[in-house]
Amino acid sequence: MGRPEKPLATLNLGLLDLARWLREIRTNAQLTYVELAAKAANTYSATTLQRAASGKNVPRLPVVEAYAVACGGSLEQARRRWRNARAVEHGTVHALGSAPRPRLVENAAELRAALREMYHRAGAMPLREMERRAGWGRLPRSTMRRMLDGATMLNKDQMLAFLTVCDVPEREHQDWLDALSRVWDKRYSWYDNELFKNLHEPTGTNLHEPAEQCIRDEWNHRMERKPPSGRGRSASNAGAQPSQFARGRPANRNGKRLKLGVTTTG
Repeated sequence: MGRPEKPLATLNLGLLDLARWLREIRTNAQLTYVELAAKAANTYSATTLQRAASGKNVPRLPVVEAYAVACGGSLEQARRRWRNARAVEHGTVHALGSAPRPRLVENAAELRAALREMYHRAGAMPLREMERRAGWGRLPRSTMRRMLDGATMLNKDQMLAFLTVCDVPEREHQDWLDALSRVWDKRYSWYDNELFKNLHEPTGTNLHEPAEQCIRDEWNHRMERKPPSGRGRSASNAGAQPSQFARGRPANRNGKRLKLGVTTTG
């Protein structure tokens, strides 16, 4: 079995538990680190695998998973212990337990806070790794970064991918989707109420049936829609001509562009 490993010394109790478990399953499998690397198809070197069980730093999740599979250990236990080690590591920076539970979420700020807390409880996995695990195009890391920074919100498909990657039990998914629905409903409630009120003012006419159908379709598919970006002109100004400043440098009455800081007379 090679030379005995150095004693574990870390203040991170989650990391201590992970390193002890990795060493235990390797001992039970009766593998040296060179044999372990070979059994893992040399995806990671013997040095990398030995460092994962050293207890000095929390290893990357793919390394822990390869280690566990090669030793015949449980992937579920490997992920759970890794998440716990990462959560303890980030617990001094990110206070856990302060965000509301999904059933108590009422607005976008509370939902983002709850998702951030879930992300850190799940180990604050690198966003690139989360994007890879979710599948191509399902959960862009740029969208996750903006959501964690409070600049945007996930749509329904992204939320489901986020929950899956964070290993949230499927029985809890609906609570998170309901919270997302409440946030979207509040975002559009004023718009919907005003539009429906205007549509129902004329009575005894079918003039607005297409518009009503459009709103019903929007309501049914709202969870799949992305929130408006806030850029561009509003619908009321869609037909307006842009100002001369929006088109570029200001022009005089003859249509010639003026240089900045230069004025003309007449």
